[in-house]
Amino acid sequence: MNPTQPSQTSARALYLSNWQDMVGIWRAGKLTQTDSARIGPCLNELHFLRGSLARRGVNQIVDYTGFFRDESAGASVSYTKVDSFDAEGWFESDAAGAGILVTNYLTYHDAAVQPRLQISRSYAGPPNRPFFVVRYTLKNPTSGAITFNILDQVHLNNLDPGKNVHAWYDAANNALIADMTASGQLFVILGALQAVDGYQAGNDADTSTSSPAVCGWCSFDANGTLKNNGDLTAANVDLAFNKRLTVAAGETQNVYFYLGVCETQADANAAIAAARGSSGDNWFSATAAAWNAWLANGNQGRRVHFDDDGINLMFDRALILIKNVQNPVSGAFSATTNPFAYGYKDWVRDSAITAIALDATGHHAEAESHLRWLAGCQGSDGTWKTTYNMWDGSYVPFVEPEYDSIGAFLYGAYRHYALTADARFLSDLWPNVKRASDWILSNIQPNGFGQADFSIWEEESAGLEHNSYTQAWYVAGLYATQCMAEALGETSLAEWYAGGAGSIMTALQRPSAWSPPGSWNPAAYYNRAVNADNTVQPMVDSSSNMLIALGVVDHQSARAASHISKIVSTLTKQTYGLARYPGDDFYYTAVWSPGGNEALAAEPSWPQMSLWVAVFEILSGQSAAALPRLQWYVSMSGAGYMPPGEAVSNVSLQPLVSSMSEPLTAAAFLLTTLTYEGQYTLSIVPPVYNAGAAKSIAVSFTTANDWGQWANVPYFLGPQSAAA
Repeated sequence: MNPTQPSQTSARALYLSNWQDMVGIWRAGKLTQTDSARIGPCLNELHFLRGSLARRGVNQIVDYTGFFRDESAGASVSYTKVDSFDAEGWFESDAAGAGILVTNYLTYHDAAVQPRLQISRSYAGPPNRPFFVVRYTLKNPTSGAITFNILDQVHLNNLDPGKNVHAWYDAANNALIADMTASGQLFVILGALQAVDGYQAGNDADTSTSSPAVCGWCSFDANGTLKNNGDLTAANVDLAFNKRLTVAAGETQNVYFYLGVCETQADANAAIAAARGSSGDNWFSATAAAWNAWLANGNQGRRVHFDDDGINLMFDRALILIKNVQNPVSGAFSATTNPFAYGYKDWVRDSAITAIALDATGHHAEAESHLRWLAGCQGSDGTWKTTYNMWDGSYVPFVEPEYDSIGAFLYGAYRHYALTADARFLSDLWPNVKRASDWILSNIQPNGFGQADFSIWEEESAGLEHNSYTQAWYVAGLYATQCMAEALGETSLAEWYAGGAGSIMTALQRPSAWSPPGSWNPAAYYNRAVNADNTVQPMVDSSSNMLIALGVVDHQSARAASHISKIVSTLTKQTYGLARYPGDDFYYTAVWSPGGNEALAAEPSWPQMSLWVAVFEILSGQSAAALPRLQWYVSMSGAGYMPPGEAVSNVSLQPLVSSMSEPLTAAAFLLTTLTYEGQYTLSIVPPVYNAGAAKSIAVSFTTANDWGQWANVPYFLGPQSAAA
């Protein structure tokens, strides 16, 4: 089978990690169509994650960029306005290049003649090393030799212009070092792994080409040379090398540099020695070997084996993207690699599901790191805020309350324990688990639902709702808590938490025409919500599919089938895509659209929503229907199989770049493909329910509809203590 191909739309930004304490962000072009700043392909941010929390969010650089000149005889053309380049970027996943971030330079819009060489700039993050290694690959497809000149330059981000940076050239090691400690910052190093034609410790504010301390770019742009200034004290500093080479017809040549950040000068010297201890080729090979070993994870890492290799590539690259976007020190995630609208927020709901996917794929260390970080962010009442800063973990106000994260945390904690049998982990997190579960129980409402919130779509204008999505996570979370209580020998607590799940299940299954209304619509689907004031919100909303995906509603039930049928018949786009709900104008004309009108029409497709339908199709024996959904997801991914963002346009048939790439959407794909191959199931089976443990009111709902084991479960009142 020919592999399903991704779209041609590149992610605008991607994270790169050394797995230990350093994260960079690559970007190219405008982050969205509404972005006023077009930036050429470069490493646009560099963060060092040791030391004070405040320092972790500091971007140590303005940019780390490559510039070019064609200096062949009779043809001198500058390609130094790199923001005029179109570019594409992605992570490789093959044996030779796994984990390597590749940038291909495409059309150049500021010259009459396009570059005659094919130019790539690739980034390797050798694990646990304080530097990234950069490789320029120049390929000559012509019939004659071409001489090219490369400028490799980093512009430092001095946070205090009143304080100077001291920069100097270490001739013995072919490296430039900048001491930024006067402003409370760090040491930045730039080194070359081959002989160079020039170097420069430059004053970025100095544009005079006659000045020894001129900005490196200005000198290179003027005549292709650097001044070889080896010592500089200034507020605005750039470090640069240039390398001139002739590429024969049909030949490919590589040039290597490295960029690092360290706390002390001794650390900087050690990093330079380490970088020079191997060749550029070897650093790339070692990085790929480390990524291949991580993907395999001692044969514990789960991979997929579809006949369509596009799905397999998407799976591996989704995992690589997720690991790179995780803070390697704290375990937090950024909600998207594009910082334009969503910044550096960790959406707790999203990141909890991402951790669940990591555990499902066998990457337990990363999942545990995140779950422990979540435990550390938990409020004293057992809940979480909606978003936190991924660099330092600080609270970032957003739409609140969103309580779906509570159930997702409980679910993730149990899944991690079930997969690892880590008794220490369970013991450590049990107080957090109990606090979260007790909060759900103590906030069961008189109508039987868990507490109302703004849930997944965060639409404050709709008011607080008992949204089916959040209610599904409440139930799954309480199932998970029952299982953890049983594992700890707390049988009475397991029975106690069963009552809360029973109450919510009763409310979900109760017809919406009853008083108080439940979630089951007489038209044979689950409503989006019951409003906090006990009015009905009958909207057909694809997020309600989480009821079936999590197994809260049995996929074998008639209600599951009729609900999915209603969702699909109402919201299908592009044959396999699903809109959120009828008339959805987010990413279209809505004022909060992160990139303006990217979708070009209402009701864009949300790949995550389509994947939850695929889970139902797989479980109900309709794998032939689920496979095209997976292939559609792959076709809507970014160039190089980078995961899409939240939505894709049904007009352009391209992913929307403002939230691309999104770990949550990638996580949903990982979970669905594993489900397809029978390697994972999302549902949790709780211990047998003991009706005597729940405190009930006199009236039970016993209508003989398809309510499964919960048809006769009474309301649960709460908030009595477990000892009551």
